[in-house]
Amino acid sequence: MRRRTFMTALVTGAAAVSGAELTEAQTADSSETIQPLMFDSTASILSSESEPLTGDSLVAVWAESTAYNGDEDGDGDAVSYSEGTQIPLVVSADNLVAFGAPIGQNDTDFNYGNEEFLLNVLDAEVDGSTILFDEGHGQFYDTDAFSTVIEYVENNGYNINATTSLAANLEGADAAIVTSPSEAFSATERDALASFVTSGGTLLLFDQSDFSNYDATDNLNEITTAVDAPFRFNDDQVYDPQNNASAEFVPTTSNFNTSFEYFENREGLGLELNRDETYTVEVVEITDGDTIDVAFDGGQEEAIRILGIDTPETGSATSTERAEEWEGIESYDYLEAAGEAATAFAQEELSPGDTVELSFDGTEPVRDEYGRVLGYLTYDASGDGDRNTLYNRRVVEAGHGRVYGSGFNRHDDFLAAEFSARDAGLEVWSESDPYGSSPIRDRPAEDLFFPNPTSIVTTSGPVSSERVPVFAAPSATRSGAETTYEEDVPLGAVDYDSRLVYLGAPIISETYEAAEGYPVDTSTYENFAFVTELINDMSDREDGPVLIEGGHGQFNLGYSLSSEDAAYYQRYLEGQDILFEQVNDVTTTTANERLAAARALIITTPASAFSDGELAAVRSFAEAGGTVVLMGSASASDAQREYLNSIAAGIDSDLRLGRGSVTDPESNLNDEATIPVTTNLNETEAPSDQPPIARIDLKVTDVTVGERLAFRVEDTSDNERWIDSLEWTFGDGTTAEGWFNAHRYDEPGEYTVTLTATDNTGTKTTDTITITVKELADPIARIIPSTTEPSVNDRVTFRVEDTSGNERWIDSLEWTFGDGTTAEGWFNAHRYDESGEYTVTLTATDNTGTKTTDTITVTVE
Repeated sequence: MRRRTFMTALVTGAAAVSGAELTEAQTADSSETIQPLMFDSTASILSSESEPLTGDSLVAVWAESTAYNGDEDGDGDAVSYSEGTQIPLVVSADNLVAFGAPIGQNDTDFNYGNEEFLLNVLDAEVDGSTILFDEGHGQFYDTDAFSTVIEYVENNGYNINATTSLAANLEGADAAIVTSPSEAFSATERDALASFVTSGGTLLLFDQSDFSNYDATDNLNEITTAVDAPFRFNDDQVYDPQNNASAEFVPTTSNFNTSFEYFENREGLGLELNRDETYTVEVVEITDGDTIDVAFDGGQEEAIRILGIDTPETGSATSTERAEEWEGIESYDYLEAAGEAATAFAQEELSPGDTVELSFDGTEPVRDEYGRVLGYLTYDASGDGDRNTLYNRRVVEAGHGRVYGSGFNRHDDFLAAEFSARDAGLEVWSESDPYGSSPIRDRPAEDLFFPNPTSIVTTSGPVSSERVPVFAAPSATRSGAETTYEEDVPLGAVDYDSRLVYLGAPIISETYEAAEGYPVDTSTYENFAFVTELINDMSDREDGPVLIEGGHGQFNLGYSLSSEDAAYYQRYLEGQDILFEQVNDVTTTTANERLAAARALIITTPASAFSDGELAAVRSFAEAGGTVVLMGSASASDAQREYLNSIAAGIDSDLRLGRGSVTDPESNLNDEATIPVTTNLNETEAPSDQPPIARIDLKVTDVTVGERLAFRVEDTSDNERWIDSLEWTFGDGTTAEGWFNAHRYDEPGEYTVTLTATDNTGTKTTDTITITVKELADPIARIIPSTTEPSVNDRVTFRVEDTSGNERWIDSLEWTFGDGTTAEGWFNAHRYDESGEYTVTLTATDNTGTKTTDTITVTVE
């Protein structure tokens, strides 16, 4: 049995910390109740009739009131809990205890109360110390997966033994544990378990959610039937958008039924920190630029993941690096070197023994998915005794890191510092060239996939076909919908008047990239091109970046996106000479300036509602000519769907995200019906007041020899006419067809480009532009020396200023230093052995094979 892993590391320890006033959670005798419980990928529990389990006689733990459940595997076999009905996660009755998730596995964050809760359950329910743990039915969650909790439980007087023959070994046991069995128990085994429970033995059953059908709910329910349990497991998944451990599918809860003796606060495994406190700690070790080990006053050591930033990986961790996250950088060797430089910078700024202050962000969890503490470190950078320099921002200012695309409060301020570092070409950004990034997936949209989509509707019902750029395949079906479609189901729609693109799924998510572990190569699909074509078609702006809003809990929401969740789309856009950046607060002056320059603003499902001021900012952006792209999901709660629909309403659009889900058992990705695949694309029709029929869309008309030009089409046809074919002539004897063409000119001169469009009536119209092509003259790379007047044996450094422009990029660099030595690359250091004048020459070769040179004279004294 396998499932996604969200929590993947463990932090152990049991001491309270100093440096701040102890909280109730940190003081052993100040609270009698355990910390909240976390349920990583949990199912809910039903009555024995497989109906919602209400009442409180059986339920020990419910999810919080903000939780809801859904049919994650799309099989239609989940029982829904209605809004306002509490969802049971742990049930206990007659020597039986049922858990919706395996809440004691090693990747649990033990700063919650899970291990204490499990020990309390054993103390209350088991008459003896011998416990059997079944490993005979193909369980993924075996004793190895529970080793940390097993050690903790055994240190408290129990003896847990693994067995592959549970039924044969029940005699002499006091309790038995069964996690999700992928292989069913035989009738004889089930009878043995029934006799064991009837004789006073305790049976603990652990289920898991139906994510990707990894659960074994039917096998577990055969056991609950055999032992005559008053409950059954639900084939579902429970979500909580507000109370969770960084993702909706990891709900947390303190909704305890205290009539059960399961909730006594006792010594556990985790160090508990208060997000509202500031702790004075001591630096122990510098791991790298964004991870610092510190010790609290009580001696407890913790790894601090520097909040809000990321530095390049080093050493063995380089295998986890993604170049796509680093704007304009493709070399992993270069990133590793930059990571080592970031580590050196950290070691210069901080030293073991330094005293620093640790604080937290109001919107971020105290710990990340690896168990590390997420925090801000403030230190004394000047030596005056005041700890007033924020290390997190300092790394970004110095050019050693990028801003992490999460929802932390200081995101936009940090990003401004990153922009300054990038503009100055500092450190890791010295070789960043987003406009020189190689194009990827650069082809017209034909095949698309939509992960867990819902359909698009209007305030008055179905959306008309001329507004739909993409339909699901004819084999797709809908469930839970309120609006009926007689023919193919729209997965997206456009509103030209409001400049809105509304899509039923977050189709630029990196979750479905093979490089991220998805089992299908999705690079053959054109999701990125499709979204970008819609943006360019709808926007009144021919340039500027694409922004994504990330200030409403989208990061790690599972079915929503921040920039951190769309790195591969970022790299695609770079190949199209478009930048991709996140904005968290759209109401600030800085944000207004960024929005004024942007061509599009993408907003995926928000975990919280937009304020009136935020809605007004989005509206102003659309009115000024920018495209708003909304991406929903069938996984979103009703409240979240309305948050997204409120944005559509705020820009005066009638488009809405529909209810229910769209699945396709025939045309889908990886045999998952919840991820429909479609080629059912459609040309949308702009309102009739748009200019006729097709115009050339080109960013620049003055270029140099060999510079790449991207010719696109602005569709200006009306409701009664549409474009049937497109033909191009480029003035140099070459021709082409279609909506997009790239072209280069080999000789200088003036060229007339003609676009001939034929409409549905056979009528042809033309549009022309003139391209001026100049001879390549100016160098594409210039020499930046540290000095031109060194002394003999002085170290002189030579750097490169990239002047290649948007459509050309530097392919190689060769140096001669005038004393018979040569070199290659973006940076070199050199020493001259004798005095004299030396001519330094830099030869740069661009992507077309054209060479330019730049020279300087160095006078050595």
